[in-house]
Amino acid sequence: MFNPLTPAEVVSAIGRAARDAARGGEEASEFSRGQLLSAYSLSRHLTVELDAYGPELEAFAADVAGWTAALPEAAGGGEALRALAARLEATADARELGTLTCELLDRLRVDESDAARELRARIQGRLRGVADREVELLAAVIEAKR
Repeated sequence: MFNPLTPAEVVSAIGRAARDAARGGEEASEFSRGQLLSAYSLSRHLTVELDAYGPELEAFAADVAGWTAALPEAAGGGEALRALAARLEATADARELGTLTCELLDRLRVDESDAARELRARIQGRLRGVADREVELLAAVIEAKR
């Protein structure tokens, strides 16, 4: 979902595991076989994230941005939240989306208004939905390979 590693960092880690196993020179140990299987698993997960998960994150960002921008000023909204909503809607980077969502939730936690509490709960529910969707996408790939 909001992976702290970029796709390039994940590919680099997979490559290092494969290189280390290939350079081993001797028969593969349980550890090196485990490393290669982990590299294979990572590559499958990365494929799902690259192929299918972008639209899920874009939809999440659009939903949260829209809800945030619509928060009335009298209920804790205002220019700072509208600016944050605009940044959310404009990003396609998972890391930035995670950072902005955390910033938004932090702002909403200190706002004791009912509207802020409701928005925070709505965002948390949407986060659960995105996490569930990621698991569904990954499971579909795993199940399809059987």
